[in-house]
Amino acid sequence: MNCDDSRVYLPAYLDDELDIAENLCLQKHLADCEDCRQAQNDQLALRLALRDPGLYAHPSADFSKRIEASLRSAAKKQINSRRSTWLELFRRESLHWAPAAAVLIVAMIGTALVMNLRSSRERLIATAVLASHIRSLQANHLVDVPSSDHHTVKPWFQGKLDFSPPVPDLSGAGWILIGGRLDYVDARPVAALIYKRRLHNINVFLWPDRGSADDTIKQEEAQGYQILHWNSGETAYWVVSDLNNAELLKFARALQGR
Repeated sequence: MNCDDSRVYLPAYLDDELDIAENLCLQKHLADCEDCRQAQNDQLALRLALRDPGLYAHPSADFSKRIEASLRSAAKKQINSRRSTWLELFRRESLHWAPAAAVLIVAMIGTALVMNLRSSRERLIATAVLASHIRSLQANHLVDVPSSDHHTVKPWFQGKLDFSPPVPDLSGAGWILIGGRLDYVDARPVAALIYKRRLHNINVFLWPDRGSADDTIKQEEAQGYQILHWNSGETAYWVVSDLNNAELLKFARALQGR
């Protein structure tokens, strides 16, 4: 990949829209090219600046209520219109398309369940954290701050992130903290905590996520790696390792307990 290609792919890379192969190819180029790394840093700085609350207008309570009332009214009219259309079609053609309608309903329910269990955003994040985990092992860049002391690792993130990541000590349960690293997932800088279980490295990626309070641990497997994720205390947790699923689940529950 050359610099021209890098600049084309960089926005999609920052939005986690590339597949694993494209991610790894661009990451290799960024590791070797200072100019493209500077372009990446410029875009990250711009995105961070655009998150400044001062840039956004805040509507008055009265204006917000009027907008909500208008939206509810329009939605209600649309629903009533569609209901009338469907009822009329049902009356005319019920004998002919009833079996097909049953199949359609089942398909719609199945599609809704699949979308609920595995959203496109979750697929992108899973791809990104897996690529970051593999890259950290292959590029010999597992930690930025090597330490088993959470009192050393936690302060290291200050000034590097716009949040303070929890860094629990799980050594009493057999999970050894070996350090921390700054990474980039879900279009933002994130904290990566690295734990060890025998010869297995465990990457824990975490960042603020106020969109969900679901602390149910979701599991998947890709390329021989286990990926677990959940939300807890308005924080997203993504755990990746080649450790067996049973032990990694124990680790995730220990992490949740702290």
